[in-house]
Formats: sequence, structure tokens, C-alpha cells
Amino acid sequence: MGLAYKSVQERRIVADDEKCNGCLMCQLRCSDRFEKAFSISRAAIRVDRFAKGATDFFISFTDKCDACGICARHCPYEALTWFKEGREVA
Repeated sequence: MGLAYKSVQERRIVADDEKCNGCLMCQLRCSDRFEKAFSISRAAIRVDRFAKGATDFFISFTDKCDACGICARHCPYEALTWFKEGREVA
């Protein structure tokens, strides 16, 4: 566990696995943006459980992620932080 990030041009999303509780809100919001449907399998962000029944999660990003920040803006646990042009936005 630790910090993961995705950078695209002047935007960056930093994921802190330690704060994630696995609610999947980030995946739902991401899939709605890209696919106009709530489908975690179609999101550009992944939240995976380390072991069955465990409460530890691993956050990663697919190549489709453009670091738009929608996941960070909707994360209720502040596990995702969005930076734009070097400044924290969400």
C-alpha cells in the first residue's frame, strides 16, 4: 500500500490507499463521465481489495485516465487528491 498517481499534461491525481475504504464512488463517477453509465468495470480508476474480506484497498489508474479529477472531487474519504498546474484543487 502507499501512494499511486496519474499525471497527464498539467494535471495529477494522487491516490492514498491508506485512506480508501472501498466505497467505489470514484469508479462510479468516472464511469458516468466516460460511459454515461454507472459501471465500475468501465471506469478509468480501479479500486481492488488486497484479500477477500480484507479492508485494505489498492488504487490504480488505467491508460484511459486523463486525470480530469472527477474521482478526487467525489471521494468522501479524501483518498484522492487532484492537482492542476501544480496546485491542489480537490
